[in-house]
Amino acid sequence: MKKQFVIGIMLIVLSTLLGYMSLNLLYANQNLSEGEFKPMLNGFIYSYMISGILIFILGILNKRKNE
Repeated sequence: MKKQFVIGIMLIVLSTLLGYMSLNLLYANQNLSEGEFKPMLNGFIYSYMISGILIFILGILNKRKNE
C-alpha cells in the first residue's frame, strides 16, 4: 500500500521528464514545429500527472479500506 503513495508522487514529480522522453521517443524522426511541440508535450505531461494522481488516490482508498 505504501508503494502506491510513493509511485504516485514520483510519477507526478517526474512527469515533465517522462513527457519529454515519451515525445522524443515517439516523434524522433519527425521535425515538429514550435506550434506542434508545446501542445503535444503538455498532453504527455498532463497524462502522466493524471496517472500519478489516480495511483495516489488508489493508495488512499486502499489504506481506508484496510483500517
